[in-house]
Amino acid sequence: MSKLLYVGQQIADDLKSNIAENLTRYKDGDFLDFEAAGDWRIPLSFDADLDGLKGLTAEGGSEKEIQNSITVGYALGKLTPTLARENRIWVRLSHIECLDYSRKRWLQTNMADEKLAKDVSKHFFAPTLTGCRDDHAISRLWWNHHIAKQIMPDNPARALKKILALADIRQGLVERPGIGARPILGRGIIRLLEREERLIEGKLFRQFIKKLNLIGAGIAFEVWNDGKIDQFLEKCLEQAERT
Repeated sequence: MSKLLYVGQQIADDLKSNIAENLTRYKDGDFLDFEAAGDWRIPLSFDADLDGLKGLTAEGGSEKEIQNSITVGYALGKLTPTLARENRIWVRLSHIECLDYSRKRWLQTNMADEKLAKDVSKHFFAPTLTGCRDDHAISRLWWNHHIAKQIMPDNPARALKKILALADIRQGLVERPGIGARPILGRGIIRLLEREERLIEGKLFRQFIKKLNLIGAGIAFEVWNDGKIDQFLEKCLEQAERT
């Protein structure tokens, strides 16, 4: 274990402004000479398992995404949602500890420089909540695990298996915190997904979430038991199928 580090604001700004000049570093080099000389080592007050991040795999597929999310979630287990919005933490990780993974997972180094620069900007920097939650190579994995752990604290892997099965499901549970932040409702959705495989097909889940938001507006789900939650979600699914 070691202190989680972040870069100074000027370092983050300079890196973002000089992506084109540093493309060769993003393609097959590193930033260790920069890190040794600049304001790259500002410590936070808690430890992180940075060695654990070496286990990230750049292969695609939902199973790898699940494992990567768990890896980052446990390695950065003391990170809070407020701190997880800090761009400078993620800039440090994607340029130093997780550079190799970030490059292999999100960059095609043989593409045109203009397109490569856009991909670097998208996946190596997290200046907005949306970018942090959905696009940054490492922070998106942390948010996956964070929402899964909120929904199923004792078994986040079970939740992740369904959250990452389809882009629409991730959008519904991770990108709409009003749902993901209500554990009893999130658990019900995971149970429904496990029972009803057809929810993962086509656009049905998107319609289901629309019906859930419409019918469920103002309902205090937290006072319901699991059986009542399941009945309500089945009703939303039935209406979604008739849409």
